[in-house]
Amino acid sequence: MPDVPFQIHIDEIKEKHINEVKINTGSSYVIPYSNWGERQISKPVYEVPIEYCKFRLQNGRIKTQILTHEKIKGVLEDNDDTQKIISEYIGKLDPKTNESLKKILKKDGQKDPAVMTADGFLINGNRRKWAFEKLLKESPEEKYKKLKVVILPGTGDPERPTLKDIAILENRYQVYIDGKSEYSKMNKALTYYSNFKAGISLEELLKDDPIIGDADQKKFKQKIKKFEKEYFEPIKLMDEYLDINGSKGDYNKVSNRWQSFEELVKYLTSQLENQQFLLLNNIEKHERGLLKSAAFNLIKLKDASEVAPDNRLLMRELPKWIKSDKKEVLKIGKVEDVGEDIKDPDERDALWQKTKANEIINIVKKLKNITQKTKEQESPLDRLKEALQKLNHDDLETSQIEYMKLTDIEEALKICNKIENINDNLKRFFFQKQKEPKKLNNKFKKI
Repeated sequence: MPDVPFQIHIDEIKEKHINEVKINTGSSYVIPYSNWGERQISKPVYEVPIEYCKFRLQNGRIKTQILTHEKIKGVLEDNDDTQKIISEYIGKLDPKTNESLKKILKKDGQKDPAVMTADGFLINGNRRKWAFEKLLKESPEEKYKKLKVVILPGTGDPERPTLKDIAILENRYQVYIDGKSEYSKMNKALTYYSNFKAGISLEELLKDDPIIGDADQKKFKQKIKKFEKEYFEPIKLMDEYLDINGSKGDYNKVSNRWQSFEELVKYLTSQLENQQFLLLNNIEKHERGLLKSAAFNLIKLKDASEVAPDNRLLMRELPKWIKSDKKEVLKIGKVEDVGEDIKDPDERDALWQKTKANEIINIVKKLKNITQKTKEQESPLDRLKEALQKLNHDDLETSQIEYMKLTDIEEALKICNKIENINDNLKRFFFQKQKEPKKLNNKFKKI
């Protein structure tokens, strides 16, 4: 793993210009930088002309768009054109939320300060800058011309931030506040993964996360492992998928497929490391890659409406299909890409959809029919095993349950009571059946 550079680069000329134009508002604010929050260290809030406050290229909220842009069009430099590009991406990302922010700022003004580096790059406040610029165009009022900011330590300051400090600060603002993320799950995964590859450990990034952080080191390590599976494994599969399809780094192509890759990890690729799963389904080592290729081909389908409302649902069915007829699933994995002579990824995909998609959909139809017949033949014992498996699902772990809404918890308690009543009836029925198998005539009734 590469070493993390000790301190971020600061443009001293820009820093000097900001120092010349900033105005101390007389107020101060505690920001979650380094250990300032713990020590309740408040820092001055300044007013800085909005043109000196720059959008930050590493903004995790638009990670997918920036990585894709740089892959296709080249690395973005620190200039006005890049600022316009970032502004456009922020504006398109969540138009409704952005419009709401504009209305709030217009009515109430800026309440909390933004945070930026000494040379003007916003760690927190990119959307507020975007909103102020839009409001300024609509109505050139003085209140939209300055942004209230806390400025991080600059040149010569012993607390000048490192890349790790910036990554942790951004995470605290965008991911940890109120225990929820403002990022899409994919952008969150890409942000963490980029920081991890830059040499910042997950332990450092997640230690003060209200959901993952834990004083018990054993539990913390378990949560870190779970986080890697939930966020990093789908990204790794995305990278592999894009590479295979000649679109390496073009994350926009799969931005609407995040859940499919999540489900692929949960229902297949993690199972392919499970020896019991391999034995039960008679899967040979050399078949594992082909099964993953089958999943990739199912994700690749642009229109799977004939067989499923959503591609991610196809991932959930894969283990059942492998159990029912592994050979048919392997056939999906053997469906190859179109000829190498077509270099344009979009043209290749269009031709693949036209010439290969139908073949895959027909195999899926056959698998669904086979699985349905198998399901009809399942015994009550199979149903009980299935119910137990669902009750042991990851989504029902205490770490997930404790952040449920109160209204959902009330509904959950009602469901638990119904489950308990059905379970009591079942146990009574099976106990009597075991004790007096010939005398039992009454039928079990569900509540």
